[in-house]
Amino acid sequence: MSRIIATRLLVIMLLAKFSAGSAQSASEVYLFELSQENGLYKLANPTNISSNPGYDNQPAFLNSEEMVYAATFDNQTDIVKFNFVTKEKVRLTNTPGSEFSPKPTPDGKYISAIILAKDGSQVLAKYPLKGGEPKIIPSKQKIGYYCWYDKKTVFSFVLGSPPSLQEWNTRNAQFKIIMMNPGRSLSRIPNQKTISFIHKESDDIWYVNSYDPSTDKVTYITECIKEAEDMTWSPDGTAFISNKQKIYKFNPTTDQSWKLVANMDSFNLSEASRLSISPDSKWMAVVIEE
Repeated sequence: MSRIIATRLLVIMLLAKFSAGSAQSASEVYLFELSQENGLYKLANPTNISSNPGYDNQPAFLNSEEMVYAATFDNQTDIVKFNFVTKEKVRLTNTPGSEFSPKPTPDGKYISAIILAKDGSQVLAKYPLKGGEPKIIPSKQKIGYYCWYDKKTVFSFVLGSPPSLQEWNTRNAQFKIIMMNPGRSLSRIPNQKTISFIHKESDDIWYVNSYDPSTDKVTYITECIKEAEDMTWSPDGTAFISNKQKIYKFNPTTDQSWKLVANMDSFNLSEASRLSISPDSKWMAVVIEE
C-alpha cells in the first residue's frame, strides 16, 4: 500500500512540475551580444531587459529587433513585447488567467501562448500582433510546451504519466504520439524539415534527437549534458544549451561534443536556463535565475 501511495505522489509531482505555470521561481531575461569567428562563439555586454520582480522567462525573438517573454505582475503572468532598439516595452495581455511560452506563429501574424485558466485548464491560443481577442486552438490534450513546425502543425509536450511528445494537426485536432518522456525544449531545426527534442531515456541517460514528420523517423544527434533542459538553435544550425552557469554549443556537422561558450560567473550572474537567438544571430536572450 505504501508503494502505491508513493507512486501516486510521484505522478502528482511530475504533473505539477511540467504544467505551464509551475515552479515560477524569480528570474530575469538578459540580452547578450552574440558573435562568432571561425566557429568560436562569444557572449558579451549582458543587459537586464525585464527588470521586474518575480518571474520573467521564456523569451522568443519575433525578428532581429523585437522579442516577447512571459512576465508576472501581481501574481498573474502575461506576455510582454520588447523592442531592444527603441527600448519600448508593451504588455500584450492582461487577462484573469495567465499566459506562458509566447512564440511567433509561422505566418508572422500572431503570437501564440499557452493560457493557464483559473480552473487549471491549459490551451494554446493565438494573439493577433495588431491587437484583438485571442483565437483558441481546440485540443483535448493538456499542452505543457510546444513548437511550431508549419502553419498547421505543432509539436507538443503533452502532460501525462509519463509525458509524451506528440504531433498535433491543429486543423483537425488530431494528435500522434512520437515518443514518451521528452524534455521541455522543442525546436524546429533551421534549414531542415525536422524538429529537435531531448529524450529522457532514464534519470541518467538523455539524448538530443531529431524527428522528421515526412518520414516518421527519429534520429540521434548527440548525448545531452546531464540535467540540461534548455536548448535552442542558431540560424546556421548550431545548437546551444544551458547547464547551471554555463552555456555550451554543438554543431552536428563540425563538433564531436558540446563546447563551452560562456560562464555566467564571469558576468557576475547566477544560473542560466532558457535561451533564444535572434534571426540575424547577433543577440542571445538568456534567462537568469535569481
